Amino acid sequence: MISIALIHPMLVHFPIVLLITAVAMDIIVLSIKKDIAGRECLPLIALSALLLGTLSAGIAAVFGDTALDKAISLGFPSGPLETHETMALITIAVFSVYGLLRLWALWRRYPLRGVIGWISALPGMVGGVLLITTAYYGGELVYHLGVNVAPVVP
Repeated sequence: MISIALIHPMLVHFPIVLLITAVAMDIIVLSIKKDIAGRECLPLIALSALLLGTLSAGIAAVFGDTALDKAISLGFPSGPLETHETMALITIAVFSVYGLLRLWALWRRYPLRGVIGWISALPGMVGGVLLITTAYYGGELVYHLGVNVAPVVP
């Protein structure tokens, strides 16, 4: 049987890459004065990356919760683990709202360009900052505390 501690690190990188890519693509589309809710190639790829990234973040969170329980049972301090988990859930919620907004705009053919586009892209940009912060806390868990990769030091 494959250990959760081995699977989870692989899973966390997919949402990071996909969500940062989605936000970057949205910024590029808005910078060239196009519609992020348009049916052209780049906005649709950005939306796909956003939706796949959000879905994969949810999957990573499920495995992360299992890894958190394992870490606590091994004696790692729960505070930093809970901080990372809380940040992850907030990040997933922000990207979920952003994904739903983008799907609604695409479905209703509501244009998101210009000032309205930049305002509607704010959740994605905020989500990007939250994502990087969450990743930082996750890195701290692994590289400084050794959570699920090193023995507990009393």
